[in-house]
Amino acid sequence: MQKARVSMEKENITRVQLTVAQWMQMRKDAPELVRDVPAWLTVTGCSMLPFVRPYRDRVMIRAVEPHELREGDIVLFPGKYLGGDYCLHRLYKIDNQRVQTFGDGNLRPDHWQPIENILGKAELIERGPLTIRCHSPRWQRLFRLWHQLRVLRPLLLLPFRVENKIRRMIKSPA
Repeated sequence: MQKARVSMEKENITRVQLTVAQWMQMRKDAPELVRDVPAWLTVTGCSMLPFVRPYRDRVMIRAVEPHELREGDIVLFPGKYLGGDYCLHRLYKIDNQRVQTFGDGNLRPDHWQPIENILGKAELIERGPLTIRCHSPRWQRLFRLWHQLRVLRPLLLLPFRVENKIRRMIKSPA
């Protein structure tokens, strides 16, 4: 999500475009403001397929305190060791002061990292006219089902992986 743009909304602010890095700086400089103002970002990676689709979905992130995090939350964190600037994955495990994340479109969980790395959690996912409320009971059940189907992910993700490979081939002919 290196070049992701973030939109911030509040009652007296219509829309302000920021990069994720600028939102992060605001989080350091004015944490009380960032806590009240959600950030919207457009996802650019495939690691959260099938629930979050690259270049189609916008995700609303809200800053959180570590004690507010729950397994199953979709969270934003620095993704340096994953090869990008920021990453949006699901919280897989929480163990005291460290967390492990797992992209819905991945076959293995990520490395453990400090809980302080979590920058915020997703509340909404917008895909055209569809708005997914991440914490609604319906979507929580669906997310849990997907988690239980981990063993079948290679097969279930095959159509998405083929589609993305074809799109990449079309965009950059050899």
